[in-house]
Amino acid sequence: MATASVGSIDTESIITQLMAVERNPQDLMKTQISTMQTKQNAWQAIADKLTALQTASDALGGLGALAKLRTVTSTDPTSVSVSSTGAGASTNATIDVVALASAQSVLVSDVFNATTDPDGGRSLQLTDAGGTVRSYSSADGTIGGLANAINAAGIGVSARLLQTSPGKYQLALTATTSGTANAFTAAGTGFGTFTTVRPAADAQIQVDGVLVKRSTNIIGDVIDGVQLTLLKPTGTAPVTITSARDTSSIVAKVKAIVDAANAVGTMAAAATKIGTDASTSGPLAGDYSASTYMDTIRNAIAQPLSSATGKIMTASALGISLNKDGTITFTASALQATLDSMPDDAIAALGQSAASTADGVTVASTVTGAKPGIHAIVVTQAALQPTLTGAAVALPAPGTAESLTVTGTNGTSTVTFNTGASWAETVANVNIGLKNAGVAMTASVQTSGGVDQGINLTETRYGTQTTTIAGGGDIGLTGATTGGSNAAGTMDGVAFVANGRTFVSGGLVVSIATNATQIATAGGSVTGNVSFTQGLAGALSAIGAQGGTTGPPLASKATLQTQIDQMTQRVSDFDHYLSQYESTIRAKFTSMQTMLSQLQSMQATVTRMGATTSTG
Repeated sequence: MATASVGSIDTESIITQLMAVERNPQDLMKTQISTMQTKQNAWQAIADKLTALQTASDALGGLGALAKLRTVTSTDPTSVSVSSTGAGASTNATIDVVALASAQSVLVSDVFNATTDPDGGRSLQLTDAGGTVRSYSSADGTIGGLANAINAAGIGVSARLLQTSPGKYQLALTATTSGTANAFTAAGTGFGTFTTVRPAADAQIQVDGVLVKRSTNIIGDVIDGVQLTLLKPTGTAPVTITSARDTSSIVAKVKAIVDAANAVGTMAAAATKIGTDASTSGPLAGDYSASTYMDTIRNAIAQPLSSATGKIMTASALGISLNKDGTITFTASALQATLDSMPDDAIAALGQSAASTADGVTVASTVTGAKPGIHAIVVTQAALQPTLTGAAVALPAPGTAESLTVTGTNGTSTVTFNTGASWAETVANVNIGLKNAGVAMTASVQTSGGVDQGINLTETRYGTQTTTIAGGGDIGLTGATTGGSNAAGTMDGVAFVANGRTFVSGGLVVSIATNATQIATAGGSVTGNVSFTQGLAGALSAIGAQGGTTGPPLASKATLQTQIDQMTQRVSDFDHYLSQYESTIRAKFTSMQTMLSQLQSMQATVTRMGATTSTG
């Protein structure tokens, strides 16, 4: 009897098909992850464009920076070089350099074989232009030690052993600052002759025919907003210095802002585009929050802009216009014309500016979040510097070593100096010691009835901080500074107490230099208004700041990342499920294959038995 043939099962093909069906949910999750990553990239791109807008806007500078953008030129920079120092009127000036400033240099005739040669008991006296005499001697008994003592004193004269020929050294003394006010006279015990090899001299220039003298060759106070560096006399060929507002830089910076703003719009439009299908739509298609950035920028441009004089300007006067298609156009010639006709108004409309009508009150700078507006200010208390009035004592012998321990807000410092032949000379030495120790104090001579009798110390800083002085009892300097006070008053009706002269309110860093006399003259309080305008650049910078780490675009990117992380974990978990599922069905198919093999074996046996029966 014939039996049916039992076939084999294509296990791998069936398992592959079953796994493909079972993997469909995971494939869908992977597609969703890819879509979210594309959205992340779009949000990052928008954030980058917003940050670029902030950078371009901030390039216009902070408070009052635009007014300082100037172009200065010299017709002969080899004689007079120039640089801009800030705001100033446009001007032309003729400069004749009659003579350059020089620092005095003195050479001592004594010749030494080495810097370590014994000083032979020599001592040196230096007298400055004010008549103060100071004496110096070597601490280690060498001529080099004498030079070191002079340099350590920090008195404006440097000393060195100059090798005038091989193996021959002479003491050279040079003023560290040029000008006749820094001249000195050198004399000494045990020394030979002192020869002035280069006298102290002031720079002499004629500015439009007017003779001007200064102690240095770097002069910043004869042409408003211009620093002159004198390099050589001009002879018969005067130099023309030109200073003008750098309008070309302003125009270029405004163009960069407009380009950056348009880039935000282009990126946002591409990301939010709604097409006919997914392939023609942007990754953020229909996302309202992403599509509003250009609207916000356009609204900022459309707002009236306050000028320096309170005049209201429009963006069109600055060469910026809005187009129907959502883009922005910049016309450089229009901005240039406004800068030429009313530069102060244009600059105030573009960048941050501040003003104050209260005596002594200024806006020093701004911090993040400063809001435009006008604020009423009343100053009722002036800031004062703490002082220590020294005791009236007899001046110790000249050359007495003194050491003060100064303890204040910056810690403890040691101030060392020697007493001089007078209180004036001693005060000069104290000031050198304070400077060398980094202590923010100034010494002055205490006088009573026209007679010098001691020393007073005044803190450089304003406010109520206290500094304690110890160790100076024999010169009357022991105790603590007193009398400091912080400026105080109200701003918009809210009381403030400044940190010395400075306080922050509404993002404005306000400086109160109003003095007690001004307050008394005004009847007990100085009043006025402090005004701040953000300018177009400030408004656009604030919009661009949304591209920062805490801004909405990167916050949306972060939210997507959280979703991606969660879905990635689900994909990973699904991998575990698929592995188990595949193991299960493989086990089942293995069992089936075993049964099939057994059936095939039985079929073969039956076939052989049938064949034996038929032959018997």
